[in-house]
Amino acid sequence: MPWARRISKPIPAIRSVSDSYELNDYSEGMNTFIGNDLMPVKNGGSNFWRLAQDARITTLGEYGTRKGFDNYNVDNSLAPVSAASIVTRSSSTGAADQNVGGVNYIAQPFTTVGAVRMVQAYFYMKNANNATGVPIVELWTDNAGVPSTMVARTSINPASITSSYTYVPANFASAPSLSATTKYHYVMYIQAGGSGNYNWRSTTTNTDALTSVNSGVSYSSNSFGMNFYNYGTTSTGVIGLHSAVKSDGTTKTVFANDTQVGWVNGVGSSVTAIKTGLNASASNYRFVTVNDIVYYVNGFDGLRKWDFTTESQVNATDYSHICVHKGLLFLVEVDNPNRIVWSNFGVYETFTSTDFLEVPAPKTGDPITALVSLNGYLLIFTRKNKYILSGDDNSNFRLDEAPDQKGTFSQETTTQDQNFVYYLSDDGVYRSNGNEAQLLSKNIYQDILDITNKGTSCMVVNRGRLYLWYAEDGSAVNNRCWVWNLNYSGRSDTVESLDTDAYVSRAISFGNDEDTNLIVGNAYVGTVHWQELLSNDYNNMGGDINFRLETHHMHFGSPSVLKEIRRWIIRVSAQSANYDIDPQYAYDLRSSFQSIGSLGVQGSGYTWGDSGTVWGSFTWGNNAEWQFTKIVPGEYRRFAFAYVHYAARQPQTFLGHTFVYQLRRIR
Repeated sequence: MPWARRISKPIPAIRSVSDSYELNDYSEGMNTFIGNDLMPVKNGGSNFWRLAQDARITTLGEYGTRKGFDNYNVDNSLAPVSAASIVTRSSSTGAADQNVGGVNYIAQPFTTVGAVRMVQAYFYMKNANNATGVPIVELWTDNAGVPSTMVARTSINPASITSSYTYVPANFASAPSLSATTKYHYVMYIQAGGSGNYNWRSTTTNTDALTSVNSGVSYSSNSFGMNFYNYGTTSTGVIGLHSAVKSDGTTKTVFANDTQVGWVNGVGSSVTAIKTGLNASASNYRFVTVNDIVYYVNGFDGLRKWDFTTESQVNATDYSHICVHKGLLFLVEVDNPNRIVWSNFGVYETFTSTDFLEVPAPKTGDPITALVSLNGYLLIFTRKNKYILSGDDNSNFRLDEAPDQKGTFSQETTTQDQNFVYYLSDDGVYRSNGNEAQLLSKNIYQDILDITNKGTSCMVVNRGRLYLWYAEDGSAVNNRCWVWNLNYSGRSDTVESLDTDAYVSRAISFGNDEDTNLIVGNAYVGTVHWQELLSNDYNNMGGDINFRLETHHMHFGSPSVLKEIRRWIIRVSAQSANYDIDPQYAYDLRSSFQSIGSLGVQGSGYTWGDSGTVWGSFTWGNNAEWQFTKIVPGEYRRFAFAYVHYAARQPQTFLGHTFVYQLRRIR
């Protein structure tokens, strides 16, 4: 009987391994250089993204949408140097309201006169019916009288559209190039997540507007046109940028483009010229402020100065670089690219003919590319090396090779904070205190090596972040930006994001204080912008922020075994407006991702900090977080996951994800 009782009990089935991974902390940033199967996925620990695009670490481990550009003035309507009207349509004849909505598109054509870069357009609009959402403005080419190919995309701030008609601006950070005597179309509609219709006023003075009731699939002709006007410019991008601060606190943002130098103060809507008619061959302007005077050089017009009132030439010798160090003004001669000269002490316009030094010898073929004053030493970069000038004057100056013998490309590929100089070299991005170089780009090593034209790049340190703007292959100007988060003292090599649509040729910190706001010069046209103001509502001068987070391909410890994801638990912050996030997956090292369907992130109840929330009207306890549970169909050996949202004024915050997986039994 004991034996019979034993065999009457069921024998349990042999089950395959099932486990879960909880990944909430991505404070390691991103890493593109490590192989997928070498990528350590730390259950419950800090992890890397394969890609963090247009994103920032919002708090330790969490990732959110970055903020973008704003025009450098309070009314957000600054036209750049030499901007001129292209077309103006402003008539009340036959005035009527035309609806702009989620499916109700309006296309308004216009024809250019000369070749220009589009920078701004204004549209006569109102919101009398409580429409919500972001009005999108797209610029399209024409084919047979209808929109053909999209050239650029931006948005209008919904808060600027009131219940009465007014002209509201749409800015184009990319400054798209338009051909002469060519027809283009503005196409306007409401971005996904909006409701109702905004009104754009029409006139019967013109009869060229097109309308669509099927989201732009097809258009119909009308007996009216729309009221709008726009601006374009033939100016080129910013080639010099400086924050000039006087001893009385007066601060001017000085910049150069084309053949002129001007200033803006962040309040006015126009640029004040300092000097026009400068040499058209100049491509780099460098500035310093000392003794309440701005000195600048461009390699062609001698040493020049501006005392905040008048501009003049100090001497006719052409210099490429300028730096103030220990009471002396240091310069690099264009005709002797390995020679530095310096002024008399405290007398910045007087030079003694014997006060010069060859670095390391005359005309070596390795020219001086940057000067940086750091910790009591003058760091002199050449294209392939770096030297340290110690001492106080020509009686005890000493020139030595720096221990970290790495050169750089230009003054703009260096930047500094109080303790370090940061620079781009042939094989990476480094920081140094003058004695030892630390490679910051080891996690994106190949990406930095692959930058074809490093010489056009520019760098800046600002509020605990290091920015490196560069031109991707095929782009004539800088349009991408690597961002390092330096706030983790033990991990200064944390690559936080790869920013897109980053059209920046020069960058500075306002007032030359790295803890103040960041100012950038547009790479296409002569205008400057704020970057990442706290007040920015997650748009790039109206343009989209292309938020994307992407993991490595994960095998959960068993690369050769098929497995399935039984549960994919996604956690994101709830948002105040009605829009989605798009979770995607890829498998077995494929680079193409598949969507599982968009997930709405609008929270229920009221959200703290939302401008529409009135004190006393909200209910405590409503959700601040969404948690979604999904599955991945099929069995694969490796899985990668992405979270995507390309939009203007629609932020996302990723909080974490959990994967419950099961291995197939090996047969």
